Amino acid sequence: MKVLITDKKNVEHSIDYTVGDSLAETIMYSTIGVDIQPFAICAFDCKCRTCHAVIEEKYFKSLPPIEEDEEYLLNTSFTRENNSRLCCQIKMTEEMDGMKVIVKEDY
Repeated sequence: MKVLITDKKNVEHSIDYTVGDSLAETIMYSTIGVDIQPFAICAFDCKCRTCHAVIEEKYFKSLPPIEEDEEYLLNTSFTRENNSRLCCQIKMTEEMDGMKVIVKEDY
């Protein structure tokens, strides 16, 4: 299964993922993990917004609701969009195969 990740340089990458991993882990441990830094500097603990991404609309609607900590962090972002999420808060499922994600520049 794969997700399509558009990095901070606007280059799209097809990345394999494992069901149950977070989207942040999928990106960080992929071939683009080094090039996409800073990313997930809080070690996937929802304490920063460096894993901020825009999720393809048809997949965004099926994600679990945003919890309070994630909402707070996204509300402090100048680049938040209607379908923004933190990658560390998204667990990968089989249904996400083919999902498009745009990683935002967000400190």
